[in-house]
Amino acid sequence: MNVLEFLKRDHDAIAALLAGAGTYQEKKRSFERIKSELESHATLEETLFYPVLQTEEPMKLLADDAKAQHRLMRKLLDDMANQDGAEFEKNFQTLTAEVQLHFTGEENEIFPQVARLKSESDLGRLGERMAIEKQTGPSTQRAPARSTI
Repeated sequence: MNVLEFLKRDHDAIAALLAGAGTYQEKKRSFERIKSELESHATLEETLFYPVLQTEEPMKLLADDAKAQHRLMRKLLDDMANQDGAEFEKNFQTLTAEVQLHFTGEENEIFPQVARLKSESDLGRLGERMAIEKQTGPSTQRAPARSTI
């Protein structure tokens, strides 16, 4: 599976987790899993996918915007870890909206450009690497990936 398919599948899984948490109790119960999935997804993008984008000038700005969105999502997640009640619910709604905005931006702006700029074999290699990293967990000992595609 190529990297764009891998990321889209990850987006869909995270969106389903967020959408599946309707009541306050469901949101609280699923929060740790949502937090873990979002943090893992962001780390994969930042260490493997976004470095590839840094080599193309118009893409660099999109990658910088996406990283800023990750910072906002991480801040919300950190805040929500210590919240309850209306404050938690409000931030859950904000998080859901920010995640959807982020995914839509990547899928509609970044993915089509990457598909035009990179070969299918390059996209496939990066997708395989991401799948392995997701299964084994990103190493904190490893330096961020350099663009190999």
